[in-house]
Amino acid sequence: MRNIKFLAVFSLVLLIMSSCTGSKESINFKEAYHYFYRNDAPQGEQLLKLQSQKELDNYFGSAAIMGKDGAPTNIDFDKYFVIAKVFPETNRATKISNIKLTRDKNKIILGYRTYDMTPQSYSIHPTILLIVSRKYIGSEITEKK
Repeated sequence: MRNIKFLAVFSLVLLIMSSCTGSKESINFKEAYHYFYRNDAPQGEQLLKLQSQKELDNYFGSAAIMGKDGAPTNIDFDKYFVIAKVFPETNRATKISNIKLTRDKNKIILGYRTYDMTPQSYSIHPTILLIVSRKYIGSEITEKK
């Protein structure tokens, strides 16, 4: 009898906790590497939804490097689209971490943290390019820092 009461209370607590999390869903993604933000693309901070190779090429160039895994990440736009976050131009190396995507109703929320590192002798546009399943293509993209 005691075990039944414990199980009932435990089940109730689990039910309450699961209902408090809301409707947020974690979205899987893959990060794309070896791309740079083009100088002739619109300047300033951007949050982009890129649905084709042509759109990607309007904003980004490929930046292959030598060695294993040095080619830009291949993106199959028939299955995926890209969420790109472009940060303002800076002369500081910028570390971007804790990247996550969640969905709440019809919104995709991009979360991340940035850290300004040491100054450099040149300027960059720090960027994140995330490859996401096309099943989320109709969702609005927002961000939460």
